[in-house]
Amino acid sequence: MSFGKLKRALQSLINRKDLTDDLAGDFINRAVDEIERQLRIGPMEALLEASSWDGTANSITIPPNYLQLIDIFTDGGTLRLVDKDAFFCASTTGRPLVFMKTGASWLVKPKPAAGTTVFVQYYAESPPLQVDTDENVWTKACFSAVLYTAASLAADHFQMEDQYVQRFDGKAQALVTAIDGQNWDEKWNVPLAIGAPKDIGEY
Repeated sequence: MSFGKLKRALQSLINRKDLTDDLAGDFINRAVDEIERQLRIGPMEALLEASSWDGTANSITIPPNYLQLIDIFTDGGTLRLVDKDAFFCASTTGRPLVFMKTGASWLVKPKPAAGTTVFVQYYAESPPLQVDTDENVWTKACFSAVLYTAASLAADHFQMEDQYVQRFDGKAQALVTAIDGQNWDEKWNVPLAIGAPKDIGEY
């Protein structure tokens, strides 16, 4: 479903003449923001590749669409998040092994050599929907969750009766919960290679 169709659906659901096109669009973008603060699903994952290293730098700027970190890794393995004291004590030679967050950057150590690629896997927020033809993962696959979250925001904005706010909010939360459950089912519904327990014999 496109941004324009979602706005029409919201205006029909709320049924108020003062719910303008611009205001409906604002509620939908706010709804997407709220859902992205709750969910962490596969389509939200993004990958940043930091490869412009000269052997002296060790800083990666946090991207503007950043929501939550998943992993930082190189071809040699996953870096470990440490506190400042452990970071200062970490080795200064070899491939990057640890990282810490400071301000708007991640610092890695040892410093990546020229030619190294440091991968940052993270959850990213969607860019705002702007024109009626715009689509994203939420409008295409989760449009009911966006619609009812937006309806809850709109009903609260217009001070509609509590029964409407609660109905829209309840339906929105049920849809978001269902999406989260489906996401976990997908993560666990794959073959897992689990090694045998060590040093306790066979049963």
